[in-house]
Amino acid sequence: MNTTISARGVSFAEKRPLFFDVLDNLWHPESNPDGIINLGLAENSLLHPELVDFINSQRLDSPHALTYGDGFSGSKSLHKALCRFLNRQFRPHVLLEPSVMVVTAGASNAVECCAWSLFESGDYVLVGRPYWTTFQHLFGTRAGVNVLEVSFGLVDPFGIEASELYDQACIRAREAGKRVKGILLCSPNNPLGQCYPRDVLESLMKVCRKHHIHLISDEIYGLSTWNNPQMEHGVRFTSVLSLEVEKFMDPSMAHVVWGMSKDFGATGLRIGCLISQQNPAFLASAEGISLFNFPSSLADNTATALLMSDEYVDSLVALNRHRLAESCRFVTEFLRAHQIPFRESNAALFVWVNLAAVVHAPCRSDDEILERLRRRKVYITSGKTYASEEAGWFRLVIAHPREVLEEGLRRMTLSLE
Repeated sequence: MNTTISARGVSFAEKRPLFFDVLDNLWHPESNPDGIINLGLAENSLLHPELVDFINSQRLDSPHALTYGDGFSGSKSLHKALCRFLNRQFRPHVLLEPSVMVVTAGASNAVECCAWSLFESGDYVLVGRPYWTTFQHLFGTRAGVNVLEVSFGLVDPFGIEASELYDQACIRAREAGKRVKGILLCSPNNPLGQCYPRDVLESLMKVCRKHHIHLISDEIYGLSTWNNPQMEHGVRFTSVLSLEVEKFMDPSMAHVVWGMSKDFGATGLRIGCLISQQNPAFLASAEGISLFNFPSSLADNTATALLMSDEYVDSLVALNRHRLAESCRFVTEFLRAHQIPFRESNAALFVWVNLAAVVHAPCRSDDEILERLRRRKVYITSGKTYASEEAGWFRLVIAHPREVLEEGLRRMTLSLE
């Protein structure tokens, strides 16, 4: 026991992300050929050349960006730029105005604002499996909110029947004395890489109305979608903002999160936003803790310039979709050739693969497969990390240049032999 720090300090140290060790030794074909191939971290590097050129073309014309600017929740110009961009791309039913959003240092900060301001400590938020389990950290570590997992069994998590399971989970939880305050969606879904149909979103809203709970839609992958010819009935992305929310639930309890990390491949820029069109009290609360979520004014300036460039933004969105489609095609053709089962996707940055099905060994646990991958210095995350209901599945990140994918897939197949 370390007596120089607090008990909670010790608990925080245990939450240090494992992928930090991966980032410390990343593969490069020339400078670090023996490094680790990273196909596990949800980063999109497909637009990096274009973004580097754009950022280098920007000039700092005013010292305003070297001050506290317009406050701790984004500049006035960035609020306007985000409204302009999201009104064009997400097509909200009610056009966004600067007053309905708070800018944060990334989408994760925006999600944590929901935990602080919509829930009490000890409350529960419903999340369907599999899911990005870092939500447990964002809701629980500081705000003290619990994640209550919804299992689907043989029910399609993207079908109408899934909303009934959220309803039942809410009823059971309350019978057990648990205070359920909301449903959290990652839309499009991480890790399954699919979009929720409009009627499913509307059905979930009805569940929220029935139980008077919030709907939080994390739409950070909203524009990272592509046409997959292998998906005969592939569903396109529908933003909660585009729906007539008031027909299905209390609009003051519907909230959307978006950020530049995935759709623009800019995780390091740390620009996110929290949108709540009918709940000014919630936004005021988020403003109250904005000191802890303050985005860099330099990043603010860069994001504003980018999002106000309509033609250039449209070209980047189209280019991202094209490159994601090409990466998906390359990866899935490789998987078919090696007879590795996978789930088709058309959104986010992932392909969900069943590595246990092809391991040549009697023991096929997630942990054993992860150990094999580690020995070959390839980092892929297991379904266990995402509370998968079935063992053996892994999330493979496809948003990388071809040379990274080729080397990573080569090492992956060697690890399975």
